[in-house]
Amino acid sequence: MRPLIGKLDMLLLRDAPQKCCSKRIKDRMRLLKDDVQKISSYLDELLELEDPPPMAMCWMNEARDLSYDMEDYVDSLLFVPPEDPSLFANNIKATRSLRKWSSRVKTSQTQVISAETLSEFRKYVQEAIQRHQRYNLHSCRTLRRRFVLHGPMVLPRPYEETTDIVIDGRMNEFINSLATDGDQQLKVLSVLGSACIGKTTLARVLYNRLRKQYNCRAFIRVSKKPDTKKIFCDMLSQLKRQHPPQHCREIDLVHDIKQYLQDKRYLIIIDDVWAASVWDTINHVFPKGNHGSRIITTTQIEDVALTCCCYQSEYVFEMKYLDDDHSRKLFFNRLFCSERDCPEQFKDVLNEIVETCDGLPLATVSIASVLASQPVMSIDLLTYIHRSLSSCFSALERTRQALNLSFNSLPQYLKTCLLYLSMYPEGYTILKDDLVKQWVAEGLIYTTEGQDIGKVAESYLDQLLGRRFIQPICVNYNNEVLSCAVHGMVHDLIAHKSAEENFIVAIDYSQKNVPLSQKVRRLSLLFGNAKYAKTPANITKAQVRSLGFFGLLESMPCITEFKLLRVLNLQLFGHAGDDDGPVDLTGISEMFQLRYMKIAGNVCIKLPNHVLRCLEILDIAYARVACVPRDIHLPNLLHLGLPLDKNLLDWINSRMSLSVERVRKLQDLHLTRSSALSSDHLNRSMSSILSLLGGHGNLKTLVVAHGSSAKNSLGVSDVTLSCDLLAPPLLQRFWQPKNFEDCSEGTADELC
Repeated sequence: MRPLIGKLDMLLLRDAPQKCCSKRIKDRMRLLKDDVQKISSYLDELLELEDPPPMAMCWMNEARDLSYDMEDYVDSLLFVPPEDPSLFANNIKATRSLRKWSSRVKTSQTQVISAETLSEFRKYVQEAIQRHQRYNLHSCRTLRRRFVLHGPMVLPRPYEETTDIVIDGRMNEFINSLATDGDQQLKVLSVLGSACIGKTTLARVLYNRLRKQYNCRAFIRVSKKPDTKKIFCDMLSQLKRQHPPQHCREIDLVHDIKQYLQDKRYLIIIDDVWAASVWDTINHVFPKGNHGSRIITTTQIEDVALTCCCYQSEYVFEMKYLDDDHSRKLFFNRLFCSERDCPEQFKDVLNEIVETCDGLPLATVSIASVLASQPVMSIDLLTYIHRSLSSCFSALERTRQALNLSFNSLPQYLKTCLLYLSMYPEGYTILKDDLVKQWVAEGLIYTTEGQDIGKVAESYLDQLLGRRFIQPICVNYNNEVLSCAVHGMVHDLIAHKSAEENFIVAIDYSQKNVPLSQKVRRLSLLFGNAKYAKTPANITKAQVRSLGFFGLLESMPCITEFKLLRVLNLQLFGHAGDDDGPVDLTGISEMFQLRYMKIAGNVCIKLPNHVLRCLEILDIAYARVACVPRDIHLPNLLHLGLPLDKNLLDWINSRMSLSVERVRKLQDLHLTRSSALSSDHLNRSMSSILSLLGGHGNLKTLVVAHGSSAKNSLGVSDVTLSCDLLAPPLLQRFWQPKNFEDCSEGTADELC
């Protein structure tokens, strides 16, 4: 409830706008805030329980739901333009306290209705306090609590791949045989092993050690519900370092991959294959040749491993559970850097904990990460962990319990951020920049005065990486994680926790109707390539604050029905050609709380003409713009991603001077060049952009890239661009692939 309390403070402290300037309203708001703080303290107490009783879980969900309703209402006071009370009325119509009064809203009554509404909310809060007493939830204080930190959490060490795996003799032999194998024929090998045994980690080590020996390479994640078209898109984008158009048919993607690999030495990792039929589909794209290419698959299923290797068992590397020595090495290296550094008084119980992990790397590393985060280690804590793990009957159950212990030990702010990852499909590669910006837009990041909210959000991600809840996918040469994913078992855990707390509702294409006992606040539609998937009819969209859509354009719900959105993330797999007309998004101008919008896919979109007051992130770099509104006003925009197509460039040349004034807070500008754009047109337009941005006072990052992928684009073109222009005064990073010449020495030296 911290965001709600903070926003009530904002209303109390700000200069008397027309809607909340009267003493009557402020008095009621102070009373409401006092009661909310009381509920918040009750909620914090119950959150400390290891296993809250059903009555407590029910009360906590009711308290959260009430908090969401109040926050939506307070946001409507803070962000709806005061000059348009009718919009104010429509925005708060969804909250429980205004249904009976919504038809009576008039300009002269706004202040009175606000006072009545605050009183109504206070009544609901007091009823919640009374239910807490009636249910005798104070007695829960005697129940067993999850272990908590005594002091500040120790920040994890920077991510190092080698701390998650112990390379034993068999693994070393396997890696060396691949590195020195002189056989020039295409060879397929498979890593076989049970869940959580470290197959993906070994595959990542192989990939990073061998990659320089190959002309091109790709690391592809498959998962239980594979989308073969997306797999081929990912493969082609990694191989060519440029995303293909998303309207490409699957047969065209297969042809392009075959053609590109024809005369090359390539390395492909296919991670987490669950069915032989999936391998058969993927295998068709690889040309047989004599260039020494290698394909490595990972799977839990022996028959799948043998199928991948054409039933040549010598090409199957079966991973074993860690023996005692290697388990201790992995555990103590993660916890103390070496077993020699372990305090003598803890050795016996720590060795017992290692034994209960049954040689499973995920369980071993998870528990070591939990202990490494503790400022103080005690025998009581170690005994508690050992007892919790010993109560499980199987190795898999112990791994789940290890992850659950690790989750329960997180501070609440990290739990919330981790749960947010269940918005994404299992196995999905998530860009770090996208994730931290979504956290910020949702209000999940807490800062103190003087802290940079973006840096705090990145520190949250680093902590989750350090605790091994998140797996790094792409890591740059500075050891900075650029993209990440969630292990399947971790995804199952957070999906279960999210559903239990009504934090996120995730729906796949097979679900026609979803049993809902509460309002949906965050909705993820995981439709993939399902042509006839529809949003369940029993979901009320008006109070949804985050919407993630992963599917075909024709299955996308009507966006304008989501009135209270803060985060809109549309990952469109389908194709909307010019004949289909643009996707009309003009209705988002009424979403006064929208802070983050990203649209990716080969679609043409139509933007609104009106003000988007709260929008901070607009990323349409991987889409197309039908036409840029002449008078669009984005006063709080911080991050902007745009495609450099002809429509946009013509608009830039004619309107950019005015536009720069309308995005004065802009800090990051990311531009992607269309391959169809002429070099001459691009050169002239880029010169105009840089000339105009020279006086921009807040711009820190300018990225110019070719095609659909800024991070992977390395192709050379005939574009030449002089950057001998005045750089924006705060510019720290001007990044461009080899499409453009480097900046002059004087400008480049000033950049980070």
